Amino acid sequence: MSKTKIILYLILVILFAGTGVLGGYFIADLYDLPHIEQLEEYQPPGITRVYSKEGEVLAEFFLEKREVVPLSRIPPHLQKAFIALEDQRFYEHRGLDLGRLFKAMWINLKTWSFEGGGASTITQQLARNLFLTPERTLLRKAKEAILAIQIERAYSKEEIFKMHLNQIYFGKGVYGVAEAASFYFEKKVDDLTLAESAFLTTIPRNPTYYSPINYPQHTHQGKKIVLKRMHALGFITDEELKKAEEEPIEVAVSEEEKERENIYWAPYFVEWIRQEVERKYGYDELWRGGLKIYTTLDLDMQKAAEESLVGYLKENDHQGALLAIDPHTGDIKALVGGRDFWENQYNRATQAHRQTGSAFKLFTYTAAIDSGKFTPVSPFFDAPIAFKKSKKTGESGEVKEEEELWFPQNYEKYYWGRVCLWQMFAHSINVSSVRLLEKVGVEKVVRYAHQLGIESPLNHDLTLTLGTSGVTLLEMVRGYATIANYGIKAQPIFIQKIEDREGRVLEENFPQKQIVLSPQTSFVMIDLLKKAIDYGTGKRVRWMGFNRPCGGKTGTVGWTGEEDTDKTIDAWFIGITPDLVTGVWVGNDDASPLGEKMTGSAVAIPIWTKFMKKALEGEPVKDFSSPSGVVFKEMDVETGLLATPESENTLWLAFLEATAP
Repeated sequence: MSKTKIILYLILVILFAGTGVLGGYFIADLYDLPHIEQLEEYQPPGITRVYSKEGEVLAEFFLEKREVVPLSRIPPHLQKAFIALEDQRFYEHRGLDLGRLFKAMWINLKTWSFEGGGASTITQQLARNLFLTPERTLLRKAKEAILAIQIERAYSKEEIFKMHLNQIYFGKGVYGVAEAASFYFEKKVDDLTLAESAFLTTIPRNPTYYSPINYPQHTHQGKKIVLKRMHALGFITDEELKKAEEEPIEVAVSEEEKERENIYWAPYFVEWIRQEVERKYGYDELWRGGLKIYTTLDLDMQKAAEESLVGYLKENDHQGALLAIDPHTGDIKALVGGRDFWENQYNRATQAHRQTGSAFKLFTYTAAIDSGKFTPVSPFFDAPIAFKKSKKTGESGEVKEEEELWFPQNYEKYYWGRVCLWQMFAHSINVSSVRLLEKVGVEKVVRYAHQLGIESPLNHDLTLTLGTSGVTLLEMVRGYATIANYGIKAQPIFIQKIEDREGRVLEENFPQKQIVLSPQTSFVMIDLLKKAIDYGTGKRVRWMGFNRPCGGKTGTVGWTGEEDTDKTIDAWFIGITPDLVTGVWVGNDDASPLGEKMTGSAVAIPIWTKFMKKALEGEPVKDFSSPSGVVFKEMDVETGLLATPESENTLWLAFLEATAP
């Protein structure tokens, strides 16, 4: 055998062996194709939406922004636009358009590249988008073709087209035609015009180049191409073509607005919802599950809350919170957790434990009235007093008791002398309130506070009634709401209902109520809270023009950084009406002082009053009704006894029937 033949045979052996190896590799790779049966269970990631009580969208959570819609909701002209641009023979081929395929292969061979694009059918695009990577290789093209044929055998053209139109990418994190219509035009997909449909159809070809936000001129040019193809295929008439070409197209919002976070309203409230849902259902279910979360929030009240509070906080460089609740159901109606959520996500309505000042006295006086040993006219003598307190100190491991004296003081730095219990409460007299706590018992008041809605640990000493324990605004508002609801404590509700993407109810929350106090004691306390508004530290409510029946209590926490100062670090006001209880707290995160005489009356009441005027605007005026077992007596303010014809200064007060004078 000649040397030439030997070399030729060697070359042939190498070629066949190489072909076999490459073919084997190719077949092995193709063998690992995805199974299209996965489409039976396939659900594209959906958008989880958070709704207000009235159905307004508060926020959206998603990894891919998409709304899946049936083909029946997609206008015929939008469907035809995609057919005209992407796959004119879609309803004729079986997954591959051989004419376009051979043309693309010829271009690739001539140019020795993969530039002969545009041969992929809609079915091939669906296969690529669902199962494959976007890399442009011969192997990927082969996989795409095989998968397309399998999909065509398993599904109807309508099912394939529906999946494609709900799957394609439109840029800016938007997937599917329904979400594209909402995102770019703020329209339902059903309402798109022919011109808008052609405009949107252009984008998936290259979402960056044809971006309506960044390069609108490219998208408008693409729209014209789509319309001309539709006309050439007989999908639209001459008149429809001309009208659509002349129709102006404007993207609904600017690029800056499109880049915003997907929390639109009540960010502190929504963040509470997000954390709770993610904790209960997991990350994937929240961000991919397409849940519908219906909340208790009243968006009009929320807007009023933000308008009333946030401006003041920013102007004065303070922090603060506002929370409004329906006392009958526990529904959270409005919540503001700080001056700027995007600056700091710390929720001061639910997370900040702050001293409450005199706002805590509600619990001391409730325990006193409910005991039956005290009435609104129980006499006290307000004068200087010292209490012993024990302090444990240790040195080198040694522990011993040291006795110190504590001198409670009134905010006004003077003493009232003889006073009645209702005056002590209305005017927030500290010294006599400590005397009352001593008589009632610290442990009993702690028990009542927890019973009414406080969950935080409390100080077990005589400073308790002055609000020295750290408590959240939510807890305080809940406690006051229990009084406003005649002793029935309602569990706070943020979420009404959660549905999955199929509309199945995952959870539904109904009011959970517990009777913790008699309606009679509650009403006596309601009357004392009303007296604080009309005659005491809450009078600014009336000065500012809020004339509805209401009650409330201020709270002021002084700064101890200097002696003989009137500087404040916490300012509170919690007010009740028959159907709405609202609390306001203002302070600084680092407990630095707000300033001189920045009391609950001076700081928190104006915010509360501004909010309540707006929140209850147009609502009928209601008062608290008196339950049986409560009687009213006209009392002489000077003597604390029943009024006589000679009494010049009298006042009607509510009493438990068994303890009435």
